[in-house]
Amino acid sequence: MKEPKDAGKATLDSPTLMTGRDGAIDLAAKTNALDSSQAHAAEQNERFSRVMGAAVIALWGELPQPIQEQLFECAVVLGHQDERDEMLREQLAKFLHVHHERTRPSE
Repeated sequence: MKEPKDAGKATLDSPTLMTGRDGAIDLAAKTNALDSSQAHAAEQNERFSRVMGAAVIALWGELPQPIQEQLFECAVVLGHQDERDEMLREQLAKFLHVHHERTRPSE
């Protein structure tokens, strides 16, 4: 007569069940932790993008023209997501014109 297999040990023929503390609960906890970690990373990326963008706008007038042009073109490419963004280049140029000290209209 065969001895019963130890229920806690997995073999190639019969892997352990994914239930209980070692299975579904752990999987759910790991998935939630991953989701939370990914959400935090996305929030950090968004925050860093915002503050770097604000810094670039604040220092725009002090940047050399080649750097301004490179940043402008990069922003247009990154910001152009669909057909509604066709005017992005003009809108961004107007925004920078208004916010750039050397080209700001006199008040």
